[in-house]
Amino acid sequence: MLTDPQAAQTPESVGTWRLGGAFGHSWFVDPAQQLSVVAFTNTAFEGMFGQFTVDLCNAVYGA
Repeated sequence: MLTDPQAAQTPESVGTWRLGGAFGHSWFVDPAQQLSVVAFTNTAFEGMFGQFTVDLCNAVYGA
């Protein structure tokens, strides 16, 4: 669970949690913003915790 967005350099809110899987899927839930974001890719680890997840998050928040 995210406790310090500034330290994590993310636009997500405190309390956001993330999960991902080795086949390239990732998701995060931001209760404060009432957001649930899910992405299914076939990019293995890139889709789980790589730059793709950073870009997706920034696109959702307009960062």
